[in-house]
Amino acid sequence: MVLRKLGVLGSGLGVSAAASDVTIVTEAIDLWIKQAHREGIYWRKVNKRPLSFTITANVASASAASVGDVMCPISMHVTINSRDEPVDIIGPMEYADIFDKSYQGPPTKVLWTGSASAEFIFWPVPQVATTAKLIYEAIPDDTTANAAIDVDVSMLRWVKDIIAFNLADEYEVPEGKIQRWEKEAQYAVLQIKKLGALRIDPKPVAVDDFDINTPQGRGLNDYAI
Repeated sequence: MVLRKLGVLGSGLGVSAAASDVTIVTEAIDLWIKQAHREGIYWRKVNKRPLSFTITANVASASAASVGDVMCPISMHVTINSRDEPVDIIGPMEYADIFDKSYQGPPTKVLWTGSASAEFIFWPVPQVATTAKLIYEAIPDDTTANAAIDVDVSMLRWVKDIIAFNLADEYEVPEGKIQRWEKEAQYAVLQIKKLGALRIDPKPVAVDDFDINTPQGRGLNDYAI
């Protein structure tokens, strides 16, 4: 689809693309997909169930080495007294502001180092061995020729417009057409964000009948400031 829009391929199903053109398009797709995942244009690789890994007692650092493809953590819980308690994912500057990094106790904060081994540093340092449970966005799969790209099939029509615009200079597309393709690419990004939006059943809305004797009712004191 991309090469046909660029004018490299003629019409008809029997037309084949040159290997050099396929390589160029494949590289462009791979670069854009990794950029789109990192920018959060859409999150395709979020694990549906928390990844569990062990935290050793009296050691601040723990690794989710069984994965190793963490692009960015989304949320984390640590099991404390048989309950999964949330911990705040912080950055290097926030971790640097912690005065006593050797302080021990139930972890409330965690620093993701961004290393290939998916290392996390907990604070306070846990006193007992426990389990961390991580929700994360994984690094997208590498794009290879003649293989499905790492996007949802509903987005392919819009990915085509973005890649064609990114390769317009490479294939010497006229400037007027490039400007039109730029608007198409911007619109395509919006459509991909829409298609990637999380869809869940809405929660029931509480009725303001102010009757505290009914399950759905709320009293006036519920609004006290």
